[in-house]
Amino acid sequence: MIIDRGVPASRLRAVTALVCLAIGVDLALHGAGTFTVAVAGLLSVACVLVPASPAPMLMIGLAAAVLTSSGVGAFGLGVLVLIPLVHLLHLCCAITAVLPKGARIAPAAFRAPLRRFAVTQLSVTMIVLIAMIVPQGRTPPILEVAALLSIAGIALAVIVLDRSRPPSRDESHPAEMA
Repeated sequence: MIIDRGVPASRLRAVTALVCLAIGVDLALHGAGTFTVAVAGLLSVACVLVPASPAPMLMIGLAAAVLTSSGVGAFGLGVLVLIPLVHLLHLCCAITAVLPKGARIAPAAFRAPLRRFAVTQLSVTMIVLIAMIVPQGRTPPILEVAALLSIAGIALAVIVLDRSRPPSRDESHPAEMA
């Protein structure tokens, strides 16, 4: 992470607050009661003020539990909106937790985390779209073949991406580690 003459890291706390607000609105729109929304509000405050606490995990768990029990369904709008929101909450809190108070952070430092965020969200979206078109009854053989080929493609992509990255310091000299 690059810490220098960039933007104040407190802006990341503001983004965390907006993400928490969006999660709270999602919960309220999908049947969460007043008490649950109030608990989500308290957890939101804790996420912003103490991002290294268990509050983000509790907020994510609360949101998942509420939407699971609300009857929205796995492919309901509330769930599909919640997925990137909780991932963004996790990302914001994780970065904020390691920054010293009053730090400034260069926008370039967000390139790698945002790239991973985008790749993860794209992958999850593709999985959800595939799951939405899978028939409920017997699976046609052509769909089974397509699924097997896509799994092989994902495995190949992981292997290629893993080999294309430079070795870390620990991996560069295995003989020295013994």
